[in-house]
Amino acid sequence: MSEAFDLTVVVPTLNEEGSLRQVLPRLKETFARLGVRGQILVVDGRSKDATVAVAESLGARVLVQTARGLGGALREGLLAAESPWVAVVDADGSHPPEVLAEMWAKRDEADLVIASRYVPGGSAVMDPLRQVLSRSLNVVARLVLGLPARDSSGGFRLYRAELVRPVCAAAIATDFTIQQELLVGILSRGGRVLEVPFRYEPRIDGASKASALRLAPAYIRMLIRLRGRRRS
Repeated sequence: MSEAFDLTVVVPTLNEEGSLRQVLPRLKETFARLGVRGQILVVDGRSKDATVAVAESLGARVLVQTARGLGGALREGLLAAESPWVAVVDADGSHPPEVLAEMWAKRDEADLVIASRYVPGGSAVMDPLRQVLSRSLNVVARLVLGLPARDSSGGFRLYRAELVRPVCAAAIATDFTIQQELLVGILSRGGRVLEVPFRYEPRIDGASKASALRLAPAYIRMLIRLRGRRRS
Protein backbone atom coordinates (compact mmCIF):
# COMPACT_ATOMS: atom_id res chain seq x y z
CA MET A 1 0.00 0.00 0.00
CA SER A 2 1.36 3.41 -0.92
CA GLU A 3 1.60 5.72 2.08
CA ALA A 4 0.54 9.22 1.14
CA PHE A 5 0.79 10.61 4.67
CA ASP A 6 3.19 10.56 7.61
CA LEU A 7 0.45 10.39 10.23
CA THR A 8 -3.24 9.52 10.16
CA VAL A 9 -5.52 10.46 13.04
CA VAL A 10 -8.58 8.23 13.35
CA VAL A 11 -11.55 9.96 15.00
CA PRO A 12 -14.55 7.70 15.76
CA THR A 13 -17.78 9.71 15.79
CA LEU A 14 -21.45 9.43 16.62
CA ASN A 15 -23.35 12.72 16.69
CA GLU A 16 -20.33 14.91 17.44
CA GLU A 17 -20.86 17.89 15.12
CA GLY A 18 -20.33 20.47 17.87
CA SER A 19 -17.07 19.11 19.24
CA LEU A 20 -15.64 18.37 15.77
CA ARG A 21 -15.79 22.07 14.93
CA GLN A 22 -13.15 22.57 17.63
CA VAL A 23 -11.19 19.31 17.56
CA LEU A 24 -10.45 19.05 13.83
CA PRO A 25 -8.88 22.53 13.47
CA ARG A 26 -6.69 21.76 16.49
CA LEU A 27 -5.56 18.55 14.84
CA LYS A 28 -4.61 20.47 11.69
CA GLU A 29 -2.65 22.94 13.79
CA THR A 30 -0.82 20.02 15.40
CA PHE A 31 0.11 18.62 11.98
CA ALA A 32 1.56 22.00 11.03
CA ARG A 33 3.48 22.27 14.29
CA LEU A 34 4.98 18.80 13.77
CA GLY A 35 5.75 19.43 10.12
CA VAL A 36 4.02 16.22 9.00
CA ARG A 37 1.76 15.28 6.13
CA GLY A 38 -1.34 14.56 8.18
CA GLN A 39 -4.62 12.85 7.38
CA ILE A 40 -7.78 13.06 9.49
CA LEU A 41 -9.96 9.99 9.08
CA VAL A 42 -13.41 10.27 10.67
CA VAL A 43 -15.10 6.90 11.14
CA ASP A 44 -18.77 7.72 11.57
CA GLY A 45 -21.28 5.39 13.17
CA ARG A 46 -24.20 6.76 11.11
CA SER A 47 -24.71 10.03 12.97
CA LYS A 48 -28.12 11.67 12.91
CA ASP A 49 -26.75 15.21 13.12
CA ALA A 50 -24.40 17.12 10.81
CA THR A 51 -21.25 15.26 11.92
CA VAL A 52 -20.38 14.02 8.42
CA ALA A 53 -20.98 17.39 6.76
CA VAL A 54 -18.89 19.20 9.38
CA ALA A 55 -16.05 16.69 9.08
CA GLU A 56 -15.96 16.96 5.29
CA SER A 57 -16.14 20.75 5.38
CA LEU A 58 -13.06 20.76 7.61
CA GLY A 59 -11.08 18.57 5.24
CA ALA A 60 -11.42 15.17 6.90
CA ARG A 61 -11.87 11.93 5.01
CA VAL A 62 -15.09 10.26 6.21
CA LEU A 63 -15.53 6.51 6.40
CA VAL A 64 -19.03 5.25 7.16
CA GLN A 65 -18.72 2.53 9.78
CA THR A 66 -20.06 -0.90 8.84
CA ALA A 67 -18.96 -3.05 11.80
CA ARG A 68 -20.48 -2.87 15.28
CA GLY A 69 -19.49 -0.57 18.11
CA LEU A 70 -16.29 1.19 19.06
CA GLY A 71 -14.31 -1.95 18.30
CA GLY A 72 -15.58 -1.99 14.74
CA ALA A 73 -14.88 1.71 14.29
CA LEU A 74 -11.28 1.39 15.47
CA ARG A 75 -10.54 -1.68 13.37
CA GLU A 76 -11.94 -0.08 10.23
CA GLY A 77 -10.13 3.19 10.83
CA LEU A 78 -6.77 1.64 11.65
CA LEU A 79 -6.92 -0.60 8.59
CA ALA A 80 -7.94 2.26 6.28
CA ALA A 81 -5.15 4.63 7.34
CA GLU A 82 -2.69 5.65 4.62
CA SER A 83 0.40 6.25 6.75
CA PRO A 84 3.12 4.42 8.71
CA TRP A 85 1.79 5.88 11.97
CA VAL A 86 -1.83 6.02 13.12
CA ALA A 87 -3.20 7.89 16.13
CA VAL A 88 -6.65 7.55 17.66
CA VAL A 89 -8.28 10.62 19.21
CA ASP A 90 -11.75 10.94 20.73
CA ALA A 91 -14.04 13.35 18.93
CA ASP A 92 -15.39 14.92 22.11
CA GLY A 93 -12.32 16.97 23.04
CA SER A 94 -11.32 14.83 26.04
CA HIS A 95 -8.04 14.00 24.26
CA PRO A 96 -6.19 17.31 23.70
CA PRO A 97 -4.74 17.08 20.17
CA GLU A 98 -1.69 19.04 21.27
CA VAL A 99 -0.51 16.03 23.32
CA LEU A 100 0.15 14.27 20.01
CA ALA A 101 3.39 16.25 19.76
CA GLU A 102 4.83 14.46 22.80
CA MET A 103 3.56 11.10 21.59
CA TRP A 104 5.05 11.70 18.14
CA ALA A 105 8.41 12.53 19.70
CA LYS A 106 8.46 9.07 21.36
CA ARG A 107 7.54 7.06 18.27
CA ASP A 108 11.01 5.64 17.64
CA GLU A 109 11.04 4.18 21.15
CA ALA A 110 7.86 2.12 20.81
CA ASP A 111 5.30 0.49 18.53
CA LEU A 112 2.43 1.79 20.64
CA VAL A 113 2.47 5.05 22.58
CA ILE A 114 -0.40 5.46 25.05
CA ALA A 115 -1.39 8.84 26.47
CA SER A 116 -1.94 7.77 30.06
CA ARG A 117 -4.06 9.16 32.86
CA TYR A 118 -2.43 6.92 35.43
CA VAL A 119 1.33 7.41 35.16
CA PRO A 120 3.08 10.16 37.17
CA GLY A 121 2.07 13.50 35.71
CA GLY A 122 -1.19 12.16 34.29
CA SER A 123 -4.68 12.99 35.58
CA ALA A 124 -8.34 12.78 34.71
CA VAL A 125 -11.26 15.16 35.15
CA MET A 126 -14.24 12.85 35.61
CA ASP A 127 -16.87 12.12 38.22
CA PRO A 128 -15.58 10.29 41.34
CA LEU A 129 -17.46 7.02 40.73
CA ARG A 130 -16.22 6.73 37.17
CA GLN A 131 -12.66 7.55 38.24
CA VAL A 132 -12.61 4.92 41.00
CA LEU A 133 -14.09 2.32 38.65
CA SER A 134 -11.65 3.14 35.86
CA ARG A 135 -8.59 3.06 38.11
CA SER A 136 -9.68 -0.16 39.79
CA LEU A 137 -10.39 -1.99 36.56
CA ASN A 138 -7.09 -0.86 35.07
CA VAL A 139 -5.24 -2.24 38.11
CA VAL A 140 -7.09 -5.55 37.80
CA ALA A 141 -6.38 -5.80 34.07
CA ARG A 142 -2.71 -5.05 34.65
CA LEU A 143 -2.38 -7.76 37.28
CA VAL A 144 -4.48 -10.45 35.60
CA LEU A 145 -3.05 -9.96 32.11
CA GLY A 146 0.48 -8.97 33.11
CA LEU A 147 0.29 -5.73 31.16
CA PRO A 148 3.14 -3.18 31.17
CA ALA A 149 0.72 -0.25 30.80
CA ARG A 150 -1.07 1.44 33.71
CA ASP A 151 -3.80 2.83 31.43
CA SER A 152 -4.71 -0.17 29.31
CA SER A 153 -8.21 1.19 28.70
CA GLY A 154 -6.96 4.54 27.45
CA GLY A 155 -8.04 5.25 23.90
CA PHE A 156 -5.65 8.14 23.11
CA ARG A 157 -2.94 6.23 21.26
CA LEU A 158 -0.28 6.27 18.54
CA TYR A 159 0.29 2.99 16.68
CA ARG A 160 2.97 1.75 14.30
CA ALA A 161 0.70 0.82 11.40
CA GLU A 162 2.59 -2.22 10.15
CA LEU A 163 2.24 -3.87 13.55
CA VAL A 164 -1.33 -2.92 14.40
CA ARG A 165 -2.82 -3.94 11.03
CA PRO A 166 -2.47 -7.70 11.55
CA VAL A 167 -3.68 -7.25 15.13
CA CYS A 168 -6.82 -5.51 13.84
CA ALA A 169 -7.44 -8.29 11.36
CA ALA A 170 -7.60 -10.81 14.23
CA ALA A 171 -9.46 -8.64 16.78
CA ILE A 172 -13.10 -9.39 17.63
CA ALA A 173 -14.11 -6.95 20.39
CA THR A 174 -17.01 -4.66 19.48
CA ASP A 175 -16.94 -2.46 22.60
CA PHE A 176 -14.33 -0.43 24.52
CA THR A 177 -12.40 -3.60 25.45
CA ILE A 178 -10.92 -3.34 21.97
CA GLN A 179 -8.26 -1.22 23.72
CA GLN A 180 -6.97 -4.16 25.74
CA GLU A 181 -7.30 -6.55 22.79
CA LEU A 182 -5.15 -4.35 20.57
CA LEU A 183 -2.60 -3.89 23.37
CA VAL A 184 -2.36 -7.63 24.01
CA GLY A 185 -2.08 -8.32 20.28
CA ILE A 186 0.81 -5.90 19.90
CA LEU A 187 2.61 -7.35 22.92
CA SER A 188 2.12 -10.88 21.57
CA ARG A 189 3.96 -9.83 18.42
CA GLY A 190 6.90 -8.49 20.40
CA GLY A 191 5.82 -4.88 20.18
CA ARG A 192 7.16 -2.21 22.50
CA VAL A 193 4.71 -0.12 24.53
CA LEU A 194 5.29 3.08 26.47
CA GLU A 195 3.09 5.69 28.13
CA VAL A 196 3.26 9.47 28.29
CA PRO A 197 1.23 11.43 30.84
CA PHE A 198 -1.73 13.58 29.86
CA ARG A 199 -4.73 15.25 31.46
CA TYR A 200 -8.05 13.71 30.42
CA GLU A 201 -10.47 16.60 29.93
CA PRO A 202 -14.29 16.75 30.12
CA ARG A 203 -16.04 16.58 26.76
CA ILE A 204 -16.51 20.00 25.20
CA ASP A 205 -19.96 19.38 23.70
CA GLY A 206 -22.82 16.90 23.81
CA ALA A 207 -23.45 13.95 26.11
CA SER A 208 -21.23 10.97 26.90
CA LYS A 209 -22.13 7.65 25.30
CA ALA A 210 -20.24 5.56 27.88
CA SER A 211 -22.21 3.45 30.35
CA ALA A 212 -20.68 2.69 33.74
CA LEU A 213 -23.28 -0.05 34.28
CA ARG A 214 -21.88 -2.04 31.35
CA LEU A 215 -18.24 -1.38 32.24
CA ALA A 216 -17.53 -4.07 34.84
CA PRO A 217 -19.27 -7.04 33.12
CA ALA A 218 -17.55 -6.26 29.82
CA TYR A 219 -14.19 -6.08 31.61
CA ILE A 220 -14.75 -9.50 33.19
CA ARG A 221 -15.53 -11.05 29.82
CA MET A 222 -12.44 -9.40 28.35
CA LEU A 223 -10.17 -10.68 31.13
CA ILE A 224 -11.38 -14.25 30.66
CA ARG A 225 -10.92 -14.07 26.90
CA LEU A 226 -7.47 -12.44 26.89
CA ARG A 227 -5.92 -14.23 29.85
CA GLY A 228 -5.38 -17.44 27.89
CA ARG A 229 -3.85 -15.49 25.03
CA ARG A 230 -1.35 -13.79 27.35
CA ARG A 231 -0.38 -17.14 28.90
CA SER A 232 0.22 -18.67 25.49
